[in-house]
Amino acid sequence: MNKRWLLLMVAAALLLAWAGWNSVSGSDVMEYHGEKIKLSKHYTDFDEYKNDPNNIDPSENERVQRLVVRAPIERFFSNRLDLFRAAGEIAFPGYGQGSGGGIEPDGSELLAVVTEIPRAEKDRYIVFRGRHNQYELIDDFVNREIVYPLAIREENGSYVYYSRGAVEAFRRKAAGKESVP
Repeated sequence: MNKRWLLLMVAAALLLAWAGWNSVSGSDVMEYHGEKIKLSKHYTDFDEYKNDPNNIDPSENERVQRLVVRAPIERFFSNRLDLFRAAGEIAFPGYGQGSGGGIEPDGSELLAVVTEIPRAEKDRYIVFRGRHNQYELIDDFVNREIVYPLAIREENGSYVYYSRGAVEAFRRKAAGKESVP
């Protein structure tokens, strides 16, 4: 089931990226959240743009990073598909986004949508708790990139993030909870 959602999210992100690219195809600008972002050169197709590691004009790096970090997200979603649609709008066209999480002992789900921040070697983590197909935002922060797959568990008042091979990547104190040593 989780693989289907990940594939759906990747497909949605690619569709949004294509739609964004299609609106400025054959251009040296990219529209993102109502802003025109200058690209490093004129691109004639999306693959050429996506595969160029220097596709954003260097003068735009900080602005693009700020836009991705500050892109708004709702606090509540009535289903997972709406959550992924909204999260997909945060990804800058041509840059990565993924998700991961885990089921807690109380039956709730921790779900993180992780969005690459262009040229920052950091990601934006937007974390939700799901219960009965309802999702509530519980955290939104920037941290270094980690190797996928991503898993999350709540332990002693902290959210623990794991990368490939169940290796602990980092911990983050849960909002409103005291950590226990």
